[in-house]
Amino acid sequence: MRSRPARVAAAAAVLVTVAACSGGGRTATSSGASTSVSSTTATTTGQGTSSGSSSSSTIPGSGTSTAPHGSSTLHARTLPNIPVYYIAESQRSFRLYREFRTVPDAGGAVASAVRAMTRLAPLDPDYMTPWRPASRMTVSQRGSTIAVDLSADAFSNHAVGSEVAATAIQQLVYTATAAAYQNGTPATTVTITEDGRPADVWGVVRIGTPTRRAPLLDVQAQAWVTSPRNGDVRKAGVVTFTGYGTSFEATFSWVVRTRGGAVVARGTAMGGTGTGGFGSLSFTARLAPGTYTVTLSTDDPSGGEGAGPATDDKTFTVR
Repeated sequence: MRSRPARVAAAAAVLVTVAACSGGGRTATSSGASTSVSSTTATTTGQGTSSGSSSSSTIPGSGTSTAPHGSSTLHARTLPNIPVYYIAESQRSFRLYREFRTVPDAGGAVASAVRAMTRLAPLDPDYMTPWRPASRMTVSQRGSTIAVDLSADAFSNHAVGSEVAATAIQQLVYTATAAAYQNGTPATTVTITEDGRPADVWGVVRIGTPTRRAPLLDVQAQAWVTSPRNGDVRKAGVVTFTGYGTSFEATFSWVVRTRGGAVVARGTAMGGTGTGGFGSLSFTARLAPGTYTVTLSTDDPSGGEGAGPATDDKTFTVR
């Protein structure tokens, strides 16, 4: 099992300034799309079209919307199934895990995903984020390049070591590029700046140049439980579990335990390529009403001599 880092507290809501990119499956134009998030003002410059038309509206931002019925507010609209990456300990290092979340619309998928990554506590208490809520955030995309400019308070966590800092940069790169791909505007690089400039952040990482996704094997956890999510509820009977990862000879082991730790089901599942390629897997177990934890583990060909198996677990309820 992984140790459980302290969860990041949910931050107060902020106001947002948005210049949104074109939606659907269209690629961003050469003029790009820009989203600015501020704690002071919030104005939306609407989606550009091939004819160059635009619209604008002012968005009052607060924890509770006070806007008239029918007006556009940040918290009146949410985006479902937005990919947000978090960090957790795995195999004696820090690795990326992903949750799909429903998040406030901050002006499109990419801006909303990045904002959620810095502000939204993970569902799984094993996960964490070293980022702090930014009082200002600007996100823009030109073709396959995303630029994310954050105010200095996003980097104000002083308890970030070099390994976590490097992983946090990839956390943002993976989150932004996953959201862009999902939005139909794929991106290959992300440039992160602090207050519009390159900077040395957390005292250990230099930002300000285009950054690509690191290889999956270098940064991503090798075992994810993707369903159920932590805290989900399932019907009594046959429960289907899904996962994602890579394991030696494509073989994963899984076990379901009661709240008290008793094993009620266990087995193996096949997923990935067996040679470093990531892939999906699934398995089932018949469960009576109760609270359970499912743990998914990779095979460990070292017999305990190496970093050990990668694991992920989720606690859920059956009714």
